[in-house]
Amino acid sequence: MPDDDDQKSRDAQRDLDRLREEGGLLNAPKMKPKSKTVKGHFLAEDVDQSDRIEVWGSRIGRILSLIAVFILIIWLVNFLQRN
Repeated sequence: MPDDDDQKSRDAQRDLDRLREEGGLLNAPKMKPKSKTVKGHFLAEDVDQSDRIEVWGSRIGRILSLIAVFILIIWLVNFLQRN
């Protein structure tokens, strides 16, 4: 039984090391320095700039999501004020 625990521990450590090396969730802030600003995010600076369709699709999608969030916030405020 202790061998199973040791093997699980080694496997978990190996997986964590692999994630750290590949830039997984543990290194996400270091991997995307361009998108640290809100402006950079909405201007799609973190996508492949040579692909115009991807750039404009990302910009349009992100702006539409921002508009949707504002609409949902306004709806929620109105809903809570009525009750």
